[in-house]
Amino acid sequence: MITRERYIPPKGAEDRVRKRRDTVDLLLARKGERIVVDAPLAIIRAALESGISYAAGYPGAPTADLIDMLSESSTLLKDLGIFFESSTNEASAATKLLASVYDRIHGFVNWKVVGSNVAADVLAHITSSGTVGSAVIVVGEDYETESTTVEMKSYMYGKGFTIPVIDPIGSPMHIYRLAKHAFRLSEYSNMPVMLLLRPMAANCIGSIVCEDDIKRPEVSIKDRKGSWEPDLTRYTLTDTAKLHAVEKYSERIPKAMDYIASNRLNDYIIGESNEENSGSSNSNNISSSKGSSIGFITHGSIFNSFITAMYELGRADVGGRCVYDLLNLNVVYPIVPEEIVRFAAGKEMLFIVEEGAPFYIEESIRSILHAAGINSKVYGKMSNGGFIPPTGALDVDALLEPLSRMLSLVEPYYTMPRERLSEIMKHKERAIRSTLKVRVARNPTFCTGCPERPIFTAIRWLDERFGRSIYAGDSGCYTMARLPPFEASDTFTGMGTSLDSALGLSRLYKRRVIAVMGDGTFFHRGVTNVDNLLYNISNDSDVNIIFIVFENYWTAMTGHQPNPASKAHSTTTATTQGEPLSINYAGESPRRASIESILRAHGVRWIRRVNPFDFYSTLEAMLEAYMVEKGLRVIICDGECTLARMRREQPVIESMIDKGMRVEQVKYRIDEEICSGCFPCEKYSGCPSVTIVKNPNPLRTGYIKQVEDTCTGCGICGITSIFGLCPSTYRVRIVYNPTRWERFMHRLNMYAIRMLRGEEQWMGEKERERDGEMKEGRE
Repeated sequence: MITRERYIPPKGAEDRVRKRRDTVDLLLARKGERIVVDAPLAIIRAALESGISYAAGYPGAPTADLIDMLSESSTLLKDLGIFFESSTNEASAATKLLASVYDRIHGFVNWKVVGSNVAADVLAHITSSGTVGSAVIVVGEDYETESTTVEMKSYMYGKGFTIPVIDPIGSPMHIYRLAKHAFRLSEYSNMPVMLLLRPMAANCIGSIVCEDDIKRPEVSIKDRKGSWEPDLTRYTLTDTAKLHAVEKYSERIPKAMDYIASNRLNDYIIGESNEENSGSSNSNNISSSKGSSIGFITHGSIFNSFITAMYELGRADVGGRCVYDLLNLNVVYPIVPEEIVRFAAGKEMLFIVEEGAPFYIEESIRSILHAAGINSKVYGKMSNGGFIPPTGALDVDALLEPLSRMLSLVEPYYTMPRERLSEIMKHKERAIRSTLKVRVARNPTFCTGCPERPIFTAIRWLDERFGRSIYAGDSGCYTMARLPPFEASDTFTGMGTSLDSALGLSRLYKRRVIAVMGDGTFFHRGVTNVDNLLYNISNDSDVNIIFIVFENYWTAMTGHQPNPASKAHSTTTATTQGEPLSINYAGESPRRASIESILRAHGVRWIRRVNPFDFYSTLEAMLEAYMVEKGLRVIICDGECTLARMRREQPVIESMIDKGMRVEQVKYRIDEEICSGCFPCEKYSGCPSVTIVKNPNPLRTGYIKQVEDTCTGCGICGITSIFGLCPSTYRVRIVYNPTRWERFMHRLNMYAIRMLRGEEQWMGEKERERDGEMKEGRE
């Protein structure tokens, strides 16, 4: 019996455990219970109600939370018999769909939009074979490039591989309902189904009413099938692949269209101008319309932006009702021709609001109308004015002006949209002017105490002496090195490709090439870069490459997910039989992979491992790599992500302080009496804890540096001060619950300082407030 009490840890646990408790509690809600969830949790709940046997994925925004929540409920998944894998790349995750090809097994996989490129080869084979069970691919669609480096639409994979593509409205209940339909549609049509989550949809929060209890899968890791009888007609070879192609379009797509139409997956909202004829203000039956001269077609969460923009222009209400008939395509591929024809019947004008290019939806609708002989004027991106922007995200701001122009065609004498748009634009201009006074431009940069910053500090210092290198960048936190103060990332060709890029650059340019890569990226795809490089050089003189691997134990930029290089920190699981252990998102402790051992096994000879916070040793290793000037030199930067380390250690430190135990922390400060505001040290650091303030000395003008309390004591600002021979930075030891001897010595030191200054009062109020801080000398 599955009960909530089994999975709920005691109250008072740390934040991550409390979050896990909340996640599992929501997943265990009973049928008919109303729960408040976000979109990823709504999808997981729908999957558990559908009886999934497996879940896999590679984390990436805007759906990184989905993998996080699966990890938080890993105990529940194991008890249900569900296989969960946090894959090292998207292709590995996609292979799990194979289970649904040969048997009635249900499951889903997840990655962000660009991950479809990595998984494409596997998807081509899976979609050719088709499925017996249900297979759903949850894709973090991010055409807005809020957390992705390129504009890309998943639609091309849906159309190219024949995968139905569901694009839900930004509402948890809507996403939950369509996620359940995705599993049913997949099984009914014998095809995988792609479910898109845009940033707006992925981050929405609301309530859902659970339609069913969660189910144990028929086939599970606890109840494995004994028989294996593969249907070899599903095997993708030349002869079967031709049959699969015929089957896709003669059987699977028609079945998908039948399911979409019969279950009314697309939303039809009758406009107020058509209400009296239809007798309903909100109907999902497209055939119920008795005619209206104007119609709008949107898709997915663009509906949210569209309705908000129409509300601002006085043509919709906050409940989603529009003056004109509206068809929102929740399934953007395949588009059911009969639905489009019925919606367009009798309409003089059709306005298509589609995000981004290419214009797949608009092109499909125009083709359907042309084939049906419907002569409605179609307005969108392509012709008749080109109202909708061809590229870019369609948020409310982007839609206001195009929709105002569209409405001027429909209602030339109705001036409210134009007047309202003018008011909004004036209000935005006033808001921008007012915020400019307080807004400070600041580039994205490395976190305080980041172990990657010392490497780029060393690179900048060495390049000033040896000449600028070519920098081959990659996907990770180190992409921020492209920005000031380092400006040390010239190229970016995709995740795990920096070393391959460096090989080509080094063979064509007589320059030193520095390639960087994180540990998560190394295991994602980077290890094959090493093989490719070693296979394509005959001797070391062919290339001049420094390869820097940041081994920070986490896939940090996507939300600190573990990878094969992660370390198990529990004393009971840190090692087994003398071998170091890792951690994975399923809550298991496999053997930890050694990047250095892998590189040596593949044939790399020049390897140095450095601690980035031992800056002088790091600089020495980097200098050695610069002096060699030929071959492949690898530097492994071994330092845990400070943000992850602080999240783990801070609750322990706070607990120790509360218990009266002695705790010592190190921070750095700037002496405001010495700092002159010249700032040459900033070109080597760029730490976000170092800010600029007005000089407090009334006899001086200008600005000086100041270190905020967010300082983690990494010491790089002190090192870079030495580069400029600046004495203004000093090191402070902060002792909580100091011993009596430490208190006595501190007071004695302060007394000596006062005496040397010639002051009578040996301990002032300011010093009492700072009691416990001990300056250990200037560095």
